[in-house]
Amino acid sequence: MASLQIMWLTNNQLTGSIPAQLGSLTNLRILYLDRNLLTGPLPGELGNMASLETFDASDNLLSGSLPAGMGNLSSLENLWLYNNQLTGSIPSELGNMASLQIMWLTNNQLTDSIPAQLGSLTNLRILYLDRNLLTGPLPGELGN
Repeated sequence: MASLQIMWLTNNQLTGSIPAQLGSLTNLRILYLDRNLLTGPLPGELGNMASLETFDASDNLLSGSLPAGMGNLSSLENLWLYNNQLTGSIPSELGNMASLQIMWLTNNQLTDSIPAQLGSLTNLRILYLDRNLLTGPLPGELGN
């Protein structure tokens, strides 16, 4: 499966956690896991998926914090994790995802402030952070 480029598992009834072994699919460009019953944290190994352009795990029951290692996903253009139960702060390392165009983290339980490092995402066109528990000032760097 080393040459696998697209994995589309949308709208099933998949349960359990996202396997850490998916991180070894370094040629995977598109990963859709949305609208399932997946639980547990996002594995840090997802940050090893160097070719990943789209990651959608929205509409699941995922919990825990966003792994800082996701900041290694320099090819990622679309990050959709809305309608989950993610907690903790948004890692400043996500500001390293140079290709990111859409970040959709709506309707989770994310806390703390919005990291100023998100201002370095110069390709970012859409940022959805509504319906979380974010606090603090709005970083001026987002104007970049």
